[in-house]
Amino acid sequence: MDKNSNNNGLDQTYRLLALCARAESHPLMVEQLTRQIEEFTCWQELPAQAELHGMAPLLWHHLRQSGISLPAETERAITGLYLRHRASNLVHTRTLEEIVTLIEQAGIRPLVLKGLALAYEYYPDPALRPIRDIDLLLKQDEIMPALDLLAGAGFRVDAPPVSRIPGLLPKELTADSPLHEGMITHIELHHYDLRQRILNDSTPDDNFIGFDTSPHKLLIGKSAVYVPAPMDTLNYLFRHLKKHLLLGTKNSPLLLKWVADIVSVVERHAETLDWDYLRRQDPAFLERLEVFYSLTPMPEIYAKIIPVGQVTFPSGLNQYPKGWPNAKIKKWRQVGLLRFLWQTFTPPSEWWLRLYYGIGKDSCFWYGQVVHRIRIIGLMIWLLIGKKLNVVSK
Repeated sequence: MDKNSNNNGLDQTYRLLALCARAESHPLMVEQLTRQIEEFTCWQELPAQAELHGMAPLLWHHLRQSGISLPAETERAITGLYLRHRASNLVHTRTLEEIVTLIEQAGIRPLVLKGLALAYEYYPDPALRPIRDIDLLLKQDEIMPALDLLAGAGFRVDAPPVSRIPGLLPKELTADSPLHEGMITHIELHHYDLRQRILNDSTPDDNFIGFDTSPHKLLIGKSAVYVPAPMDTLNYLFRHLKKHLLLGTKNSPLLLKWVADIVSVVERHAETLDWDYLRRQDPAFLERLEVFYSLTPMPEIYAKIIPVGQVTFPSGLNQYPKGWPNAKIKKWRQVGLLRFLWQTFTPPSEWWLRLYYGIGKDSCFWYGQVVHRIRIIGLMIWLLIGKKLNVVSK
């Protein structure tokens, strides 16, 4: 298969999976799904791409809901992936129950982010939302006590690296559960500290700021846990999306399961979100949402509620910048310095620009030619500052 044929196949597969990027189906989506399946040819690539994007369970679910059959071999593969994620999610759920019971006895009340929180609150079957780890947000002074409790319960905990700033912890510390049913669950404990605004690649990071509204309780398994308010959840998901877009590649893409998360949260709360406020204060929110609804159509019942206009596919779907920071700096040795710089400052695709900057189609030329290039220079300055600080601190 030549390169162009392979790219066309990936594009066809991406559009099919993107159409399924939602928790709930509806008639217009089913109509489009039926039409796409009739024209679809890339059956061999579909299971692997579905798994890459965290979409295998949702694809399985929407096809079953719609009564659409697949070639037998592909259907077996998709069904097997769904069953595997169902078993994995059950293990993650039991691990979360154990963690919450353990640390709440010490007065520590974490917020459960992403994964399990979304699976249990917004999906008709929690197994439809694949889980890779458990994300918990704690106060800074709760991180080390929580890690000590986990270590005492048999979790493997790595000691935090020594910081050049006294009392400053990394923004993320990790633990791994004991083996349960043949699986180890990875846990990430996050916090936000105004002093900790530098990633390993020296880009500013505000990923865990802004959880200002009172959280609410959610039953996950047999445990009542705390999860962020809907608008805090949406803001966090968009920050998470933007962070991964900056470093995304074809092999490590912006996952379509994250699109499904945002679409599902928006539609669940569409009638209570303050759309007029969002239109005034955060137009980027609506611009990004418009891109998502070009991938998976909006249900008719929300057409007069969610203020997203007529949408069409942006060009350059699932295409990422080829230079830095998406590619590591050392790649210049493979392609040559001038070519690497040319790739770094080449304007990204319309799809990428609209999602990263939260802009309309008419602004893509200006952002691609000017704003994005200035942004890259700014990130390079951050990188140099970070390296300078590291040298000074040694």
